Amino acid sequence: MRKLTLLLCALLAGISLAVAQTSITGTVLSAENDEPIIGASILVKGANASTITDTNGKFTIKIPEGAGRTLVITYIGMERQEVFARNGMVVKLTSADQTLDDVVVVGYQTIRKEAKTGSIATVEGDNLASIPETSVDKMLSGKMAGVSVSSTNGQPGSVATIRVRGTSSIGAGSDPLYVVDGIPVESGNTGGLSNSMNAIALINASDIASVTVLKDAAAASIYGSRAANGVILITTKSGEAGKSKITARARYGISTLANDNDFGMANLQEYVQYQRDARRNAGYDVDNPASEYYFPESLAAKGGTNWLKELTRNGSMQEYELIASGGAGRTTYYNSLSYNKTDGIVPTVGFEKMQIRANLDTELNKWLKLGTRLHGGYMKVVDTQNSITSDGGLMPSNPFWSGLGAPPTSNAYNEDGSYNTDIPFLFNINPLLVLNEQEKYDKQYKFNGTVYLEWKPIKQLTFRTNNSIEYAYTESRYYMPPYMMEELVPYLQTADSQYKLLTSSNTITYDDVFNENHSVNVLVGQEVNTYNYSYNTIVSKDVKVEIPYHSSAIADNQSAGDGIVESAMASFFGVAEYNYAGRYYIKGSIRADGSSKFGPDRRWGTFWSASASWNVHNEAFMQDIKDVLNVLKLRYSYGVNGNDNISDYAHYGLYGTVSYNGITGQVPAQLQNRKLTWETNKTHNIGIDFRLFDRLSGTIDWYTRRTEDMLIAAPLPYTTGFSSLAQNVGQIRNNGIEIQLDADIFNTNDFKWTAGLNFAANRSKVLDLGGEEYMGSSTLRYVVGEKLYTYWLYDYAGVNPQNGNALWRNEEGLLTENAAEARRINAGSPEPLWTGGFNTELSWKGISLGIQLEARYGNKVLNQDRSLFESDGYYGDQNIWKGAMNYWKQPGDTNVLPKPVYNNSSNSMQTSTRYLEDGSYLRIKDVTLSYSLPSKWTKKALMSGVRIYASALNLYTFHNMNYWDPEHGTSGATIISYPMTRSMIVGVDITF
Repeated sequence: MRKLTLLLCALLAGISLAVAQTSITGTVLSAENDEPIIGASILVKGANASTITDTNGKFTIKIPEGAGRTLVITYIGMERQEVFARNGMVVKLTSADQTLDDVVVVGYQTIRKEAKTGSIATVEGDNLASIPETSVDKMLSGKMAGVSVSSTNGQPGSVATIRVRGTSSIGAGSDPLYVVDGIPVESGNTGGLSNSMNAIALINASDIASVTVLKDAAAASIYGSRAANGVILITTKSGEAGKSKITARARYGISTLANDNDFGMANLQEYVQYQRDARRNAGYDVDNPASEYYFPESLAAKGGTNWLKELTRNGSMQEYELIASGGAGRTTYYNSLSYNKTDGIVPTVGFEKMQIRANLDTELNKWLKLGTRLHGGYMKVVDTQNSITSDGGLMPSNPFWSGLGAPPTSNAYNEDGSYNTDIPFLFNINPLLVLNEQEKYDKQYKFNGTVYLEWKPIKQLTFRTNNSIEYAYTESRYYMPPYMMEELVPYLQTADSQYKLLTSSNTITYDDVFNENHSVNVLVGQEVNTYNYSYNTIVSKDVKVEIPYHSSAIADNQSAGDGIVESAMASFFGVAEYNYAGRYYIKGSIRADGSSKFGPDRRWGTFWSASASWNVHNEAFMQDIKDVLNVLKLRYSYGVNGNDNISDYAHYGLYGTVSYNGITGQVPAQLQNRKLTWETNKTHNIGIDFRLFDRLSGTIDWYTRRTEDMLIAAPLPYTTGFSSLAQNVGQIRNNGIEIQLDADIFNTNDFKWTAGLNFAANRSKVLDLGGEEYMGSSTLRYVVGEKLYTYWLYDYAGVNPQNGNALWRNEEGLLTENAAEARRINAGSPEPLWTGGFNTELSWKGISLGIQLEARYGNKVLNQDRSLFESDGYYGDQNIWKGAMNYWKQPGDTNVLPKPVYNNSSNSMQTSTRYLEDGSYLRIKDVTLSYSLPSKWTKKALMSGVRIYASALNLYTFHNMNYWDPEHGTSGATIISYPMTRSMIVGVDITF
């Protein structure tokens, strides 16, 4: 009897348990293709029970006692569903119209955004295609928090400077790594004799699917030594199965000098007044025709020449594209052909490119996939000298120095229409003649080709190999005819250069779900790349004008040179990720790099990261408020990246060729350092991602990044015979905060309104310089305890109201008129306190208006151009900018500039705080108004879509600088370079 009682109790307990915990099985599929959805989150509403689907989309979940039978099923990019629980259920999820971005591309992988543990920013390619820029890097300006884009040069085809979370190095490079379709590519200036040829300008913006920036170590460390400055991943478009689609695009626009503060030079009357006063202040008689310094007032009535107007024009841009994409069966394709011709605001200056792309993907069978990414084209840059720091400097051939500084009393043309060459200030060189008669260009022919093979022997395992070649050949020419100046002989320089980058990347990925709730993803890989660059150049003087080419007949006036540079890197890496029930994610990565840039003793470096995230929104206790707080993710990461961006032979002891007393020999030129090794970056990142009311998405990140063992040319005692040695010394730190917000304000059938805002504040600090107190130039220094870039300038104190002389403060803080006694002070930094961007788009029944703003605040700009055109008479006959007319004229004058003295020798124009200005600005970066024709109209013309638009780039900039534009790169100094321009374009897109 007792045994029977126990048996009955056991049966009742089992029945009770079965009632208390009901086990439900089911499958989650995509409504579009009935494919299983892996990793979908399944929660019991109102209870602490959850799971995720396995590789077949199946799940099993137990409903606790007392809980309801409603299941909440979610997956990023799919509409959330609440369904009644029943055994064998099949749930089909449909795509959501509004998402946080379904997936993001990271190192060697594509992941769901829900699974990210690092700091990542993404811009869709369609948001870039209409921007009238010549290169993708400039299109990113103001788009992402913590990604600063700046330019020192507005020339078409030039390179932009991008900094991800500040500048991380002093001696090694600070540019991010560019990766296109999984393959690292060359970036920066790859030209020859031109001022700048942007390596990535050949990429057609319309071909881009997305641009993703990996900002912290967890996101970027898989790229190891190349990721210290961030990684920019560019993914190009692939075809989609179904009906073929053909798109034709055309646009045309004009560009003008951007000058929103009305910066300009003195007119003829102002110039004559200034010159007369300067000569009088120097003690000369300006009204005596017998005097060398005779400068009568009647010169002001002769009309004069506006040299800047003569040397500039309205630029233009025309672009045409043809895109064909589609697919049939298991093969998809995407092909594009485009042509762009941009004429600059300076005659003869321009940029031209033509590119072709062919992307092909094909499934050979269920387990084998093959694809190619082929891209090639041609670029040409035509320019002239346009920089004070290089490429000609203060020469009449620099159109901006001549255009600003040439005296308006000089004529551009003679009475017979010929060029006037009687311009003593310009060494009798007419800059118009230079522009129209010289030749200066680079032509580059480029090819990128990648072939990949993907093998999936079982559902959980994927083998992939990527093999790529990047090849570019550049032809350069610079010819200066003799008739520029009587004393000048014909000059010709030509150069040919080429580089080849070979990359092979091989990975194995294992992705599986265990015991319903445990998801594992493991990737291991190997990569190797080799780089080869070679060049040759010839310089000939006194070439024949009739045949302006090199000739053996003038061998005595020729010189030649050639060279070759080679480097290589081998890498091994791995990534492991675990997540539990779509709630808790842990990720780690490690990479070992071996670089030929370091000596055999220290060639290999190991870099790693660890990160974790918590999807709070997938917790059971969040389900009751999930309609309000749709997404809440907490993230933390720490990692170590490396930097080897130095010259290829920095660790070697090198010899150089010298000539002495007619004898040529070799002498030591560089000391050896076999211990030279990797510069490292160590980064902490804390982040939060959220979405509210299915309307407002946001990301907030705080980071601190410490650079150690910096690669610096550390100074040596001159008794060694060398000035410096490449060493690993010093530390700097960057820390900051980033905020990115995106809102869907209205979303109805007829009216949509979206807006986005980003904000970033970075603070740098130099912690150590290997025992040195400071490094750098006398003006822009790296100082221990200060920001990375710090201006140390002479302390200008205004004007003595009694005599009009410049005043300075000496080391004791006392006033002095002796410029040689002036002290140097910490005058500020070109680093902004914060940067930001704002964008909004409103669309109604086919009409769309998009606006983008960008801002920078708290940075200083050293206006070196003012020291040239506000020099108090130092440059003699040179013209002045109109603000320089506010000079001292009589005792008692205050808030004025020093009095001008012809050929002034007081050094009052030395680089000082006088020329330091606030570089803050707010720019209306882009405004685009478009209209998409109704489909009922286009279908009648056998077209699937027609879009007409007008766009304005750099429409207006609010700033307080005494210059055309306040944007002047990371160093924050004006250098008489090609200024920024404003562009207005119209275009049409037609899709068949």
